Amino acid sequence: MKPIALNLQTLYADLAQRVSYDTAPAATISRRLEGGQRRLYATFPDKRQLYLGTVGDPTAEMRAARHQRAAADAKLTRQTVSLLKRAGIPAPDLPTGKLLSILSAAGLFERGMTLIGTVAYQLYPCVVGAYLPSSAMRTQDADLAIPRLAISKMVSSEPLETTIRRADPSFEAIMSRDDKLPKRFRAANGFEIDIVSMRTRNNDPVRIKGLQCAATPLSFMDYLLEDTIDVVALYGSGTLVRVPDPTRYAVHKVIVAAHRHAHERKAAKDLQQAHDLFEVFRQTDPERLDAALLDARRRGPQWRKALPPSLDMP
Repeated sequence: MKPIALNLQTLYADLAQRVSYDTAPAATISRRLEGGQRRLYATFPDKRQLYLGTVGDPTAEMRAARHQRAAADAKLTRQTVSLLKRAGIPAPDLPTGKLLSILSAAGLFERGMTLIGTVAYQLYPCVVGAYLPSSAMRTQDADLAIPRLAISKMVSSEPLETTIRRADPSFEAIMSRDDKLPKRFRAANGFEIDIVSMRTRNNDPVRIKGLQCAATPLSFMDYLLEDTIDVVALYGSGTLVRVPDPTRYAVHKVIVAAHRHAHERKAAKDLQQAHDLFEVFRQTDPERLDAALLDARRRGPQWRKALPPSLDMP
């Protein structure tokens, strides 16, 4: 696997330090005379406007200053994002980038929502320090996992469907006859979003009341979501996204592939992504990979059967 140049890794690390969840969103500040008062408004890139308060009010002026500083910072981080993309660092396509940006701005990753699946794999190169094969990065869906402990934090002023429609107004809920809440959404271009969580005792969909949606319970998800990290998607001025630790992602893909039908197309893709990440970590951090494998094998016979000894370092 071809390593990413150290100067690009350093540039990415600097970007990751500058982008954070608690940064005020960038906005243009305007002052208007209304009803005899001068009022402060923030206008965001998506054209939304927010009333901040009256001109001269200390709290309103402080909020306005934060948005202006964020706008100045965003200009610099956008330049860094462009440099990294021009250097060949993978970035999400525009529709996916916009979706991640909307979800991040809504605070959902900060509250525990985790991006899994191929879109997460697309964001690993600078994390693992190597270019990953583009053939394993193609996808027409995004999988969003909500850990059990994060469900109570998923409090929003709007349903998830409303949030994702700001990324693409054509997103619609895909409901089966037995569904009470949506757990899958599809856009007009065929792009799908699946909401998943840990498996339940009765295997019923997990209700996410705060987002007015549900999640499909899946096996082995507890292992994947036990250790997550924040990464920066190269979209806009940099979008902070939560993903699984890449070693756990790789081990989880092997387990999932073992439980798919052998000829299922997704099984081959799972194994390719796992193989690519295993190859990187065997060269750069084998102890970390060994720890992830050991943790999985300790969880029982079903886990050990899916993780043969051939996965270990020779």
